[in-house]
Amino acid sequence: MLPAADIWPAGLSVYPLLILAVVALQRLLPLPDSYHPLTLFRYLALQLAAKVNPDPSRSRQQLYISGSLALLVATVPFIALLYSVYQFSELPYLLDALLLYLSLNWQNTRQQALSVQRSLSAGQLSLARQQARPLLLRRTSNLSDMGLSKAVIESLALRAATALIGVLCWFLVAGGLAALCYRLLLELQQQWNCKLTAYRHFGLPCAYLVKVLTALPLLLCSATLALQHGVQSCYRQAKQRRQHFSRLSFYLLACVSVSIKRSLGGPLYYNHSKQPRSRLVQQQEPGAADITGVIKVLGFMQSYLYLLLFSCSLLQLAWLLTNYV
Repeated sequence: MLPAADIWPAGLSVYPLLILAVVALQRLLPLPDSYHPLTLFRYLALQLAAKVNPDPSRSRQQLYISGSLALLVATVPFIALLYSVYQFSELPYLLDALLLYLSLNWQNTRQQALSVQRSLSAGQLSLARQQARPLLLRRTSNLSDMGLSKAVIESLALRAATALIGVLCWFLVAGGLAALCYRLLLELQQQWNCKLTAYRHFGLPCAYLVKVLTALPLLLCSATLALQHGVQSCYRQAKQRRQHFSRLSFYLLACVSVSIKRSLGGPLYYNHSKQPRSRLVQQQEPGAADITGVIKVLGFMQSYLYLLLFSCSLLQLAWLLTNYV
């Protein structure tokens, strides 16, 4: 692999520009879910879990061990293969851009949510429940229009923070390989979610790792929304009693609740069990139209962060001109 200084002027990071270019390409030419490599990876993750976790009633220690080994088996071969490709690549930044493109599928998530919104607006609740299944872990068969709208809004907010901003954060930290590795771990955590009985202990090793890796993007998104929609209002909303919410996810949803002025949270169903959760109360409950509203809020948040990246690129370019011209 060629030294970075031979490809790009010393002292100037190309990653912010790569992010802006790849995000624009992913928005214009998204890869459909049916052709996306992550779809195949999800299938492989479920098949692997079926092989190494055939009996969820085994002891916790056995499940922790099998979950840890499954985590290694699912990720290490891909990372090792891609790392070896990096060693012989003469265009490492192009490879970085390709890996970042494959790690992103926000446009597909956005389109799925808009499909749910259109079905709800047309009064097709059964169709909307079916369309929402790829976005939701919870049971959808008992959700009303309001409940389904709320569930999709919460899913969009968390996915925007973890599956979009999180990927970009780790790309900035360590390049395309880190971004893809993070995204694979995120997919494993979603497929082996501890909230489902079958993966309650098996999925814990992956869940702990993802919890650490998603802390930065969740905090960044929460802070951005708070700055945009009122720090005091978001702080008051986040001060409420937290039940069955991870702390950082609760903070993010509190900021989203303030930004769209709609209630979020409340009890939900996984499998056949009801799980009580804290309610983030506002004057109104969400409806189908609020799905479009939260997409706009999240889009503005993303644009704000992209603007920061662009500003960093301009500052780096100014530094380059000052020192090399």
